[in-house]
Amino acid sequence: TLSSSSAASDVYKRQILIVEPNPKAAQDMFRTFHAQHGRFEGERYEAAIAGSVAEAIEQVQTISFHCIIMDVNLPEIAGYEAVSFLKTIDYNTPIIMTADENTLDLETKVRQQDVYYYHIKAFGEDNLISAVDNIFKEPEKLQGRKKPGAVSPKPVVLKQLRLFKKQWAYTTIRWLFLG
Repeated sequence: TLSSSSAASDVYKRQILIVEPNPKAAQDMFRTFHAQHGRFEGERYEAAIAGSVAEAIEQVQTISFHCIIMDVNLPEIAGYEAVSFLKTIDYNTPIIMTADENTLDLETKVRQQDVYYYHIKAFGEDNLISAVDNIFKEPEKLQGRKKPGAVSPKPVVLKQLRLFKKQWAYTTIRWLFLG
């Protein structure tokens, strides 16, 4: 039990970043976690939304999230490729990767990354909520999340993302106009 109200708010506020390019899916997940309460009185989830890897990186650089839920299909790069960027900024933050559909190849690529849980959306939101709850059962996940001595990689990461964005835009434009 905590005696001070400021300590209680620090411990019981669960910061989650939802990285989801589909606005409706992002809002549904946002509402799901805002409606959830933790196992103890006063626990609550606070969720933020990022629609791309670039937005997620900007938010992770300014807010220390307890958990990141990231879709595998992002506009710039695949979610599993973005894990290393986010881990460079905040090494110990657990990442839950989500996917609409699963293939053996996709699952292999996701599981090769340092992800906490791989969630297939068709399994329902209860499995996702349980995975997030499990993160908060592990006290070491809630403290000291910043990698000791880590230097902000912002210039390098953003330069790499700009390159990915240019390649993605070029491919999309080419596909639209050339078929």
